[in-house]
Amino acid sequence: MHLFIYCILLLYIINYTYGSYSIYVVPSSSISSNEETGTLENPFSTIEQARSYLRTIFRLSKYRIALYPTYHFLKNHTLSFDEHDHLITFTKMSDNERNQIQLERKKNLIELDFPIISGGIRLTDWINDQGIWRIRIPDSLPAVTQLFVDGHRAIRSRLPTNGYFNYEKGLDNSTQLAYQGFIYHEHQFDNITLSSTSTSEFIIYHSYTTSRHYFSQNFPQNRTVLFSNPSLSVIGNTSIIQESGQRFHLENIYEGMINQEGSFYFDSLEHLLYYHARKNENPQTTIIILPIAEKILSIVNVNKMEWNSIGFQHSAWIGSNKTIPIDGRAAVDYLDQSIVAIYMRNSSEIKLDNIEISHIAGYAIQIDRKCEEINIVNSQMYDLGAGGIRIGIDEKIKYNDEQWIQNIIIENCTLYDSGHLFPMGVGILLQCQTRNILIRENTLYQFFHTAIQIGWSWSYEESLCYNHTISFNYIHHIGQYLLSDLGGIYTCGILNDTVILNNVIHNIYGYFLHDWGIYLADGTSQVIISNTIVYNTGSAGLTMIYGFNNTFENNILARVSNESDGALSLYRRESIDHLSFTFRHNIIYDIVNESGRWIFQVQAPDPFSAPYVIMNYNCYFNLYSNMFIFGLGRLVFSEWQETNHDMNSLISDPLFVNAESQCNFFTLNNDSPVIKNLGFKPIMQLTQWKSGC
Repeated sequence: MHLFIYCILLLYIINYTYGSYSIYVVPSSSISSNEETGTLENPFSTIEQARSYLRTIFRLSKYRIALYPTYHFLKNHTLSFDEHDHLITFTKMSDNERNQIQLERKKNLIELDFPIISGGIRLTDWINDQGIWRIRIPDSLPAVTQLFVDGHRAIRSRLPTNGYFNYEKGLDNSTQLAYQGFIYHEHQFDNITLSSTSTSEFIIYHSYTTSRHYFSQNFPQNRTVLFSNPSLSVIGNTSIIQESGQRFHLENIYEGMINQEGSFYFDSLEHLLYYHARKNENPQTTIIILPIAEKILSIVNVNKMEWNSIGFQHSAWIGSNKTIPIDGRAAVDYLDQSIVAIYMRNSSEIKLDNIEISHIAGYAIQIDRKCEEINIVNSQMYDLGAGGIRIGIDEKIKYNDEQWIQNIIIENCTLYDSGHLFPMGVGILLQCQTRNILIRENTLYQFFHTAIQIGWSWSYEESLCYNHTISFNYIHHIGQYLLSDLGGIYTCGILNDTVILNNVIHNIYGYFLHDWGIYLADGTSQVIISNTIVYNTGSAGLTMIYGFNNTFENNILARVSNESDGALSLYRRESIDHLSFTFRHNIIYDIVNESGRWIFQVQAPDPFSAPYVIMNYNCYFNLYSNMFIFGLGRLVFSEWQETNHDMNSLISDPLFVNAESQCNFFTLNNDSPVIKNLGFKPIMQLTQWKSGC
């Protein structure tokens, strides 16, 4: 017995000293699996074979599974790991290892820079009919919502090919029909094929979300179209109608495919997929991949696993149920398991390092219940159907310590180009049951809704979302004029011990209004925001709906474009005993040429006569020396000071270096009055920041 223990310890020491074992995977259809041992001479053909092998052996140290840099197709299933899988590192082969693989084994492989685990299949044997290619799709696939051609997302055929249609108005909102149709403009659907048997879709815009609908009936006599599945909200008759603009577009439309190169159409009755090829594309050489697996990687009940230098691509969304509501926000944020490429639950010490997630249908990563010590670093996520990383759950399970998701790090990652199927997807979303999340030194851009959202309660109830740090992130080009009611950073609920610091946020523009730089939504409380720069926003640089004990210190709010919203806004206060916020040592730099500019707006009606805020040692400046007004009473600065606000503040040029170009960073001149007189501490330029207007 002692000898056995000694041997085990010796084996552990040897493994620890000399590194982990390596197992090799090279996709192949020509080699018998009986000959595969996982060595360089006889590598496994699939990752599942390597996984199965490791489950049969006793091990105390980490094993390395090295993948050949090519596509590893999963063939319509999810790559799953559970409690049997631990102490594994997945990575790409070294160049030396790659060169030792037999030529016969890799002669038909597509050579890539790194291995890609794909949830799709490659489509070959297209029939070319004068530039319109077609191919039969397996009957098991009820719909096709995505297609990728030579590494790029193909256009799902749509009308109009650019922009969107506008319907005339919604239906009577006292009936259920208000959720299932609208009145369209005369001749709007002339020369467009609409069929209840097809998978053509209406995509309708509702302020901050979209809904997807299948055609049911058309009544030309009163220009009414009805859908087989309802919306979760009234179509066209809401109080925020201007924010949606009564917009819609059509997808998976045959006429759209005929009119536009690079687009595809799926005939669900005949199970034929059509692709309108671009002029330089050839059906024999073009790589076309159809996603068929809705989830690529599942990690549940796993301890100690690492993924390094690997790509994950081609997750699917198979929209086939024509009766359920398909609200985009609900589809990706409110489901227990969202549409996601990589899913984790009840796992710890998982590291994703230098990975790339792209060409997917929903979120890139979801970190669900009972996860801890998860590190996502040095990685890229782009061409996303919804958003980037979703952490937490969409319901409050109080007093249940077993559910917490905690000690997560997201660092030095780049997330961009999202919302292709669900535009309201968030870059990084922190929901309930989360604590100790660090989001640091990331770059997020080209999101239609919000880059980072913290909290999920929209009230004074406990959010179960605590102790988060959002720091040194570069956030830009959010909203992109498509949706409304959004922000660069969005918060809600009580967020004890949460700090937002040293971030740069710019170019936040929605479709209508409510496009804020930092958006403190309902109930946001106990948050500290400091050393953050917000500029080029459609509405206020910083807005707060209601909450208490928030602190804004040493920030810059600049170049807000909306004339009525001001640079700083407070919508309402819910209790007379609540200090809404403290606002000190900040700079507001305004460029709107409007006299009587409402620089600090308090939205009426307010339940109390004046906002309960502390404001002091701030600098306010208008490029045209126009007069500012403050607060609910629309007071000029001197009157505002008489209410014991901003007693030590200035209206003065802060003296930014080269401020006239509006393209440089907000570096202060050494003679700046905010440094000399107001105690402002200069904010260092982020390493990720790029110049430009």
